Amino acid sequence: TITFDQDTDEGVEKYFAYAKNAGMPTIVCTGKPDVLPRVEKFARQYDIRIAIHNHGTEDKIFPSPYDVLKHVKGMDPRMGLCIDCGHTVRTGTDVVKAIIDAGPRLHDMHIKDLADLSARDSQVAVGEGKLPIAGIFRALQTIKFPGYVNLEYEINAKDPLPGMQVSFAYMRGALAGIAASNVAMAPATKGNGAKARS
Repeated sequence: TITFDQDTDEGVEKYFAYAKNAGMPTIVCTGKPDVLPRVEKFARQYDIRIAIHNHGTEDKIFPSPYDVLKHVKGMDPRMGLCIDCGHTVRTGTDVVKAIIDAGPRLHDMHIKDLADLSARDSQVAVGEGKLPIAGIFRALQTIKFPGYVNLEYEINAKDPLPGMQVSFAYMRGALAGIAASNVAMAPATKGNGAKARS
């Protein structure tokens, strides 16, 4: 996550130049609201999306996705947000509703799972906690989210691979279940009784 900490052309543009040279279409970032008009200027110039990351109750500026949305409302469509699902639920925010409300302003996603929706240090493998993972993916499909859902697995630093594998398996299973449900609920086409493609 990049922090725009200087409200100067030089202080902001250096990150866009880096992102362009690295081939990055989106910058996940944070910063004070005062710098956002300058960030917007360079987002237009470089045609790079901005995804302001919410960081939960510890973040005094952007604790929830709605705190980001109120600042980018009316700005260039490239100005949007990165919803961190774990941080979002810790603020008491309905993460599924936040995804729907963000709509085309949602440019990036960080996903994790928590055993206790109010405790940052209760992270578990995705599927072993209380976040509504299938609901999150359904909401992303509803808004036709074109971006990435990035796993943030921040536990078991000495041996993270097993937990990451469990997390990806659960998410792939949730997506497969949603796809099967969509096919089952699709109306039959006239004539041959085949299911319509979803």
